Amino acid sequence: MDLSEYFVTDDGSLPEVQVSFSVPSLVPVAFKHLYDRGARNVTANGGDLWIKTSKIEKPFLGHEDAALVASGDAEAFHVVLAGIAGSSTPIPDLGVFVYKDGLDFDYRMGAAWGKSEIQSFLTLLGQLCELGGQVSVPWWGADGEQDFLDALSRA
Repeated sequence: MDLSEYFVTDDGSLPEVQVSFSVPSLVPVAFKHLYDRGARNVTANGGDLWIKTSKIEKPFLGHEDAALVASGDAEAFHVVLAGIAGSSTPIPDLGVFVYKDGLDFDYRMGAAWGKSEIQSFLTLLGQLCELGGQVSVPWWGADGEQDFLDALSRA
């Protein structure tokens, strides 16, 4: 299955791939996995995190901040990560929205996405499924989601 049509033509949108977890404690494990696979934060100004109890904003420090979200101590946050490789090929920059029950990935479509980058992304998502994640791509519509899930099952 060729998923190129969902990646290579930059139409200005930021498609999303969702990975949900039935147990919130798995979210920090999954987010750390991104760092284990080479992620580095490239968010403008580093990003911030809103701490609910103290009602203050603090700088995003790294993968350990996902535990604050999973525990309910912090609001969900979004960062842009570069350098992640599900396989040997680095994946183009991914936006990652970390919330209590999952991770949502957004990406800029365009020429940076070749077959090996798409395959590396599928491999990464397969690894997150092995950690307990459930992948969905509602942004792609029913046919696109089925195409994606079929490709993911073969990755």
